[in-house]
Amino acid sequence: MKNSVVCTLLAMLIFTQGCCSIFTSGPQTISIDSKPEGADVRVGPHKGKTPYQVTIPRGKDYVIQASYGKDTQTLSLNKSIEPVYWVNILFWPGLIIDLATGKMFEYDPTEYEFTFEQ
Repeated sequence: MKNSVVCTLLAMLIFTQGCCSIFTSGPQTISIDSKPEGADVRVGPHKGKTPYQVTIPRGKDYVIQASYGKDTQTLSLNKSIEPVYWVNILFWPGLIIDLATGKMFEYDPTEYEFTFEQ
């Protein structure tokens, strides 16, 4: 009886989670800096001043907008496929789960810097 419960729980874990969902937890933190410091930054609905760190969900398309004085610069976050995603080939339901949740992606790089003229 105990073995069947353990086997059932293990099977549920494998078939309801993808590898990325298990090994790369949730959102990702992005660091934004500028020269000179104090630039206004906007990443989706998040706002702040540099140096700035923001935690955003994986898999969505974001644009970083930085403004210093009258100068504004825009940069798109680059997404790449999380290497652990390919382990899902062994557990194919995980392939679909990670794709649907967006956890198959990571933002690379995680540090961005803007340079403004003073």
